[in-house]
Amino acid sequence: MSNLEGRKILIVDDDRFIRSTIRLVLRAIDRFVIAEADDGDVALVRTDEFKPDVVLCDITMPRMGGLQFVAQLRTHPERRMRETPVVILTGNAEETTVRDALRLQISGFVVKPVSPRALGAQLHKLLG
Repeated sequence: MSNLEGRKILIVDDDRFIRSTIRLVLRAIDRFVIAEADDGDVALVRTDEFKPDVVLCDITMPRMGGLQFVAQLRTHPERRMRETPVVILTGNAEETTVRDALRLQISGFVVKPVSPRALGAQLHKLLG
C-alpha cells in the first residue's frame, strides 16, 4: 500500500466531464476513495458525510462558488473539517483570485487542464 492509497478525495466542479477527467487523473496517481459534488452547496454536505482528506475544488460554479465554499468550510464547527486541505483547480490564475484564495488558507493551486504530475505533486506534498 502506498502512502496515498485509500485517501479520501472530494472533487468539486460543476462540469461533469471535468470531474470525470480528474477522476481518471487521480486513478493514474494512486488508488483513492473519491466522492464528487457539482457545486459548493452540495460540497458542504458531502464534506460532512464523506470527511475527505483533501478537497479538489473549482472556483467558478453556479449557486455557490469554490471560494464561498472554502470560506464556509473554514468556519465549520469541527476543527478537523475546518482544517481540511483544499486545492483549487482553475483556469483562472489571476492575481486577485490567488490572493483571495490564499486568505482562505488554500493548500495549493493546480491550473486546468490538470496533469497527473502537477496534481500528484500537490497530493504528495499534502498527504505524503
